[in-house]
Amino acid sequence: MPAVMFERQFIDSLDFANNNRELHGEIAMAQMPRLQDKLVVLDAGFKHDHKEDISYILRGFRDRNDQPMLEVKLNGLCQLQCQRCLQSLIYPLKLVSQLLLVKDLDELSAEESVEEDELDSILADSHLDIFSLFEEEILLNLPFAPRHPVGVCRPVKEEYVVEKADRIGKNPFAILSELKYK
Repeated sequence: MPAVMFERQFIDSLDFANNNRELHGEIAMAQMPRLQDKLVVLDAGFKHDHKEDISYILRGFRDRNDQPMLEVKLNGLCQLQCQRCLQSLIYPLKLVSQLLLVKDLDELSAEESVEEDELDSILADSHLDIFSLFEEEILLNLPFAPRHPVGVCRPVKEEYVVEKADRIGKNPFAILSELKYK
């Protein structure tokens, strides 16, 4: 089966911000190749109830100091791997990022040293790949070690899901002893 190609979207970030433009739509997870290492791949026969698309709104504007800004809003669900039980974990993705557009690396490093508003800065780009921008924002906001809430995971031992958590780590002869006296 041939690889699916997606049409990338590009904007002139300064023009986009200066003219208060806005884009919205949906992007498939498959359009973000660096994100694929973080996601759990679903089996072909596995039925799931969530969409694998992320809805987005990209808005350009000038802030109260007349600085060019981009606002990124992403909303959707990611399927990650729980680090406790190694099973699938549906992670709700709902993020809003405001990014200050700077013209060069000197301005970027000067902005990073000022922590008054704690705004993230990116270089202004006349050919900004918005899908790469979205992918970067998602990667920066995913948890380092995703886990189900305590008590939700089914225990795993030697790659097999175990039904009773209290049996993990017990000596196998102690378990046999329990059965002997039942």
